[in-house]
Amino acid sequence: MTPQQEQAGSGVTIRRGYVPGLIGRVAELHGCYYAAAWGAGAPFEALIAREFGEFMEGYDDRHDLVLSAFRDGRLIGSISVFGRRRLPEGAQLRFFIVDPACCGCGVGKALLAQALAWCREQKLARMFLWTVDGLPASRRLYEKAGFRVTERVPDDRYTVVRDNLRLELDLEGV
Repeated sequence: MTPQQEQAGSGVTIRRGYVPGLIGRVAELHGCYYAAAWGAGAPFEALIAREFGEFMEGYDDRHDLVLSAFRDGRLIGSISVFGRRRLPEGAQLRFFIVDPACCGCGVGKALLAQALAWCREQKLARMFLWTVDGLPASRRLYEKAGFRVTERVPDDRYTVVRDNLRLELDLEGV
């Protein structure tokens, strides 16, 4: 994949790195999706905007990854990897979102596949992520890629109480 873009099919272009408007649009996609999915409000969207903004502020494309998917010039999905966090638990997948109008068209699968390929190129041994229980489509996508639930933690930071799930993937064994 070139640093700028790669075609993902279906008229979708995937770009690597920062593009203008990315921070606000990723926060917006998360805010809208999770408000509809489980009633999250402003505290959740503000958390995403703050944390994604901090990630992008310190972004280093030698050690981190951000991919964004566009259709007709409009952001429809994004995924990020905290690769610089080469901690014992591995790289962290974050800020993965696809516009609900585009779910089922392969954008999420393409973003995840490219993120995992990048992790393998970086010779990262493991990857983990946190997601909210009750999102069956997301969980199926992760499990098809080989992720397994390793922890469940109640969390009330996002306007409503939900169980967070930690999923892990051994990148060397898959």
